[in-house]
Amino acid sequence: MFLEPTPLEDLPAASLLKLDGAVTAEQFCDSDGDYKRKYNVYKLTAGGKSYVLKKSDHRESTVYRDFLQGRGFAVPAYWGSVEHEGAIWLLMEYIDGPDLRRFDQEKALACAETLSQIQNAYWKSPIDDGRFRRYWERVNRRAACLQGSPELARAYQLFLARQEACPRTLCSGDFLQCNGILRDGRVYMIDWAFGGLLPYALDIARLIAHGPEKSEPDAFPFYMDAALRSAFVRAHYERLAHRPDWAQYVQDIKLAALNEYAEFLEVQINDPETPREELESGFYYRRAVETAKAIL
Repeated sequence: MFLEPTPLEDLPAASLLKLDGAVTAEQFCDSDGDYKRKYNVYKLTAGGKSYVLKKSDHRESTVYRDFLQGRGFAVPAYWGSVEHEGAIWLLMEYIDGPDLRRFDQEKALACAETLSQIQNAYWKSPIDDGRFRRYWERVNRRAACLQGSPELARAYQLFLARQEACPRTLCSGDFLQCNGILRDGRVYMIDWAFGGLLPYALDIARLIAHGPEKSEPDAFPFYMDAALRSAFVRAHYERLAHRPDWAQYVQDIKLAALNEYAEFLEVQINDPETPREELESGFYYRRAVETAKAIL
């Protein structure tokens, strides 16, 4: 991850903000081998203070405003939004520190603390924010791509069968290692664009599912060994105020991890130019098969 200077005239939304002093802007970019991306997220500096300006939508601003702010959670402070040409731009605190791509014991325990605190606050919340309905439609469509692999399809049906009964709480929906930042011993969860009230295991699985123990060409550049996965999962479980049975908790994580792998397989399976042998030798297919066997 790196920052690239951006002329203010290329960022009209910044001119709508009332920040003290001259404003400079830098765009968040990512580069790892062939993977290169520029995000609609900017670091603004004005009057000796740093902010994040992010292009998003009303749903994310609602999560920050109605669910996260003023509750002591390890998330960026939210200072409102502006609208420009139909887009919503969020102004938030800039959190400085390393992300979680190089996982260690400190980060594992800090992740467990942050995630459990947020989940305890909204466990089985009666609020209907509409997020589960969108998620439910999406995962049911995803099931179709696995029909050519009977073992994966059977395991995924068990995942679907559990989702409506699985306890829901506030989830970010995208708790990847790049969306956690360690500062002063706390892991701050950033990027709530997919956030809402969802089955609790989703954030747990998303954090641990994508970290190979060695670099692999089609996997994210996140590294996490089995001992660190175990440390995070056990610490999270111990901090839950409303613990499911341990066996159910582990099964819920396995089911959610299978969905993680299916999400990435969906693109490959639906691509007619991806040969079957290439698909089956890839990181996500191998992880999916391993997880399906554990579920079944």
